Amino acid sequence: MAYAPTTELGVVCLFGLLASRLGFCIENVHPHFPDCWAKRRGKLCRVEFEFRASSYKAHHATGADIIVCWDNDWETDTRPRKCRHLEIICLKQYVGAQRRVFVVGCNESINGDELDSSCIDWNVPVSAEVGDLVLIYRTAPTSAIRDVWRIVDPPQKYEVGNKKGYRPGIQAGLRRVFTLSRPLTYERLAKDGLTKNLPAVRKRFQGKMDVTDDWETIFGKIVALNPKARTALRKYIDR
Repeated sequence: MAYAPTTELGVVCLFGLLASRLGFCIENVHPHFPDCWAKRRGKLCRVEFEFRASSYKAHHATGADIIVCWDNDWETDTRPRKCRHLEIICLKQYVGAQRRVFVVGCNESINGDELDSSCIDWNVPVSAEVGDLVLIYRTAPTSAIRDVWRIVDPPQKYEVGNKKGYRPGIQAGLRRVFTLSRPLTYERLAKDGLTKNLPAVRKRFQGKMDVTDDWETIFGKIVALNPKARTALRKYIDR
């Protein structure tokens, strides 16, 4: 796969590609629980697909034998005792898929000071995970991508009025990878023939957006303005 999956359906697709390599012969895949029946070493196994392993807790503890996931966020010591018998197969370790890239906004006049640190906690999309890149798009007084960060701590959901005082939503720990000395402005992107029709540009970077499909183009524009970014970000571009 060119990029890491972001949904359970992506996990299903990837398992289909890797099943024989993992020693499975798929016998049946269906929409009801458990998702799949497959044989391994002559034994019939009940397989449940999840994007994150911990999502299995919504199901009956003994209804499956194996969880196949992309992100194993449910190590044995953090699982309920009744679920500790489950084998978890994390597909991430078997593929070299590129990390995903997201753009997340910041009203610089309100929250800009928070970005002065090299490590921050910030709102990220629900599909984001450790290792993904986050481009911070500052919306006021400038309108530009000025910071590139990497997710280093697993995303967690916080409710309104949480004890840690975080903004409600999905928060993750970020570490700065690169600061653009010459920001990539919306004005520049909107006038450039290669970027003006990118979905994120047409939507003026509203909300939290997955720009993985357009990352190579955006990367090229960043490097054209900031040549040092090529070295800092080289591991995050598939070339």
